[in-house]
Amino acid sequence: MIWSGWKTTIGETRVSKRVIIFGAGSTGRGHIGELAYEAGWELVLVDRDATLVDVLRRASCYRVRLYGPHDSRVVTIDRYRVYHLGEPEAIIREALQVPLILTSVFSHNLREIAPLVARIVSTRRAAGVKEPLNVVCCENMQNSSSMLKSYVYPLLSGDDAAYAALHVGFPDCMISRIVPLAMENPVKMIAEDYNEWTVDATGFIGPPIDLPAMELVNNQAARLARKFFMHNSAHAICGYWGFHRGHTYIHEALADEIVSTHVSRAIGELAEVVAHEYGFTAENLQAYGAELAARGSIAELKDSVLRVVRDPLRKLSRTERLVAPAELAVRLSLACTELAWAIAAALHYYHPDDPQSVTMRRRLETEGAENAIPSILGLRRDHALVDLVLAHYLDPACCT
Repeated sequence: MIWSGWKTTIGETRVSKRVIIFGAGSTGRGHIGELAYEAGWELVLVDRDATLVDVLRRASCYRVRLYGPHDSRVVTIDRYRVYHLGEPEAIIREALQVPLILTSVFSHNLREIAPLVARIVSTRRAAGVKEPLNVVCCENMQNSSSMLKSYVYPLLSGDDAAYAALHVGFPDCMISRIVPLAMENPVKMIAEDYNEWTVDATGFIGPPIDLPAMELVNNQAARLARKFFMHNSAHAICGYWGFHRGHTYIHEALADEIVSTHVSRAIGELAEVVAHEYGFTAENLQAYGAELAARGSIAELKDSVLRVVRDPLRKLSRTERLVAPAELAVRLSLACTELAWAIAAALHYYHPDDPQSVTMRRRLETEGAENAIPSILGLRRDHALVDLVLAHYLDPACCT
């Protein structure tokens, strides 16, 4: 039976090791929820998928098998309660007693939950709750908590906004763990036995909480850049070269000497950029970059190449994982030959089931590479990176 050993009343506002998680999908259950459970927390899961809510309610537990490079372990999660998003009163009652709310709903859904978060803030103020509440959005983007805050504050009265400024934090965070979708059975999940989860300490209200996996840091921008430029960039580079080499999964691509050579050289260039701009040591970055090979080699995760390479127009935009570090390398007069090759490989990617890929191919054909590439990358035609990418893109040996 689902654990149900607590009471929630308006008058009872003791803060406990209980966390509300908006979004009971892969990240919500298999990453942040699993880590909170292992740290002794009780989970309150909220989701808008009525079928998933029903399955989790009827189950006595759900299980997450965590795969490392050499072995695996199973965590059975049986201390949880689950609500549908359409049960706001029950969710608000739970929220009177929690120090932490997490979200994993995708950034475009944050606006949808903002009214409920605003009601939680208002109800806590009316109930006289003085204990801090931190709302941490665990979305795959920068500044997602700040985004939710921007949606919530216009919905608050003057008194509620003043209360929130004193008692409610919206610290931005960064998370990293591969959790494939539980396609066959929602109560049987797999994930990699890896975690990087940093939260900006400057936006966190109150003392640190007892959740060791959630690391409060004062250099969030640097940690985010290291993860984004090295893991996200190298992951994408592996995906695009793996696609052109005919691989289905990332672990297969990494086992290909040609792909792994491209990735290794790119990591070297990325490390130079991150070290110069953010002050990490070479040893730190070398160890961090090496994690990708260990993480990507786990066959059981079945990390799909097509998942990694999808939406190329977004991934080739100026602020994203390929162009941003390459442009920074050019600005710093650092090597970016391998990064330029990777951008060219991404431009050559085409899959008929990927709408952005189809659009990109059409633009390259109708506008011509010399006009389309600067536009796709968000750079001026006379930018040095454009010339380098264009030369690689037009090279007959590219992607062979």
